[in-house]
Amino acid sequence: MTKIKISPLVFVFAAVMVFLGYGFTLIGYFVAVVMHEMAHAEVARKRGYVLGKIKIMPYGASLTGEFEGMNCRDEFLIAIAGPLSNVFIAVLFTAVWWLAPAAYFFTEDFVFSNIFTALTNLLPIFPLDGGRALLAIMSRKLPRQKAYKVIRYFGYVVCAGFCALFVCSVFYSVNFSFALMAFFVLTGTLFPDKNSKYQRLYSMAYRSEKLKHGLTVREIMVSDELTLDALSKMLNGSYYCKFDIVNSALEHVAYLSETKLENCLTGFGRDTKVRELPSWVFSA
Repeated sequence: MTKIKISPLVFVFAAVMVFLGYGFTLIGYFVAVVMHEMAHAEVARKRGYVLGKIKIMPYGASLTGEFEGMNCRDEFLIAIAGPLSNVFIAVLFTAVWWLAPAAYFFTEDFVFSNIFTALTNLLPIFPLDGGRALLAIMSRKLPRQKAYKVIRYFGYVVCAGFCALFVCSVFYSVNFSFALMAFFVLTGTLFPDKNSKYQRLYSMAYRSEKLKHGLTVREIMVSDELTLDALSKMLNGSYYCKFDIVNSALEHVAYLSETKLENCLTGFGRDTKVRELPSWVFSA
């Protein structure tokens, strides 16, 4: 069972909110956020990933666990599960208003909190779900690191957008929420969540675990003039890569597995060319 850990700052924040008369709003957001993270957790569990805990903080929540190297499909499904759960809850309670109009008074804040949580998390930036889902989609066509850089550029664009909205609000009715969102987006872009482990995809532990469900092998023909760094950029979280090394005449020289490449990246310089590797590297 996934554990829920609540930061002590949450209790301080809750006390302030209750004192200011926003107790019902606080409860609505708390339940919406917990349901959001539980949806992530349930989909992750069904996809075979090891779960850690849900940490509730004043500015949101996060799910930790062994998600390293998930394939693009799993990554997308887990990321989108949270916002979809909020949309479903909002639609469900809105439907209840038609059947029992009196429920509107008690559930208005809860519906709004779910809508706000869903829309905010769908922004195409890290560490939000929209950024993770978009990264999963882009990683099917682009090298992982390149896709990750594109997502970070989105973060800067969205940050600039919120800054512009805040400046515009100064001339009408100052809205500090835009400034806070700009700050959140900027920090998330500059200092991505280290618990997400999205950049390190190819660990032996991950590959071994995925073998239980089947792991697609992808063979790539490459020149022996390429560097280890160039090969590493061809790795993809959706496949286990096997490199067919050829010379300038397109004659087969050797095979280099993804596992052997990882070992070479540790034991040799990243600028080392494949043809410069000792012969024992390619042995079975």
